[in-house]
Amino acid sequence: MRIVISLIAIFMSSAVIAISPSVPKEFIGVWVPVGSSCQDKNKLDVKKDSVYLYNGSDKQQFGNIDICYSCEGGIRYSGEVVWLTPEFNTGGESTFTVYFNANEELGVTVVEMQNSELMQRFPIHNVKLHKCN
Repeated sequence: MRIVISLIAIFMSSAVIAISPSVPKEFIGVWVPVGSSCQDKNKLDVKKDSVYLYNGSDKQQFGNIDICYSCEGGIRYSGEVVWLTPEFNTGGESTFTVYFNANEELGVTVVEMQNSELMQRFPIHNVKLHKCN
């Protein structure tokens, strides 16, 4: 009986631990403006558990990501748009949101920035991006 109670206690305590979601494989990679080459200086680099913004040698990393599959249209949403929000639980102002398959366009990503300083540093706000191979 003690073993069962111990296993239940371990399971219950592990269920409370928050785990950051990983970015789905199909979205991991470098994204540049549509019509640009993969060597473009302005880009979004999506990793498994973080995101980088680049403008030439200027770069900034963002972690603590959240992935949302139903944010676009609510709990019954069955479309293709997936939201990624970095620095999700930091208590600060939201910096930007990444929309994969933006506007239901497969393979198109859009970054919507809420921070004017980031908009100046990384000019990809509301620009359609495509993934480099």
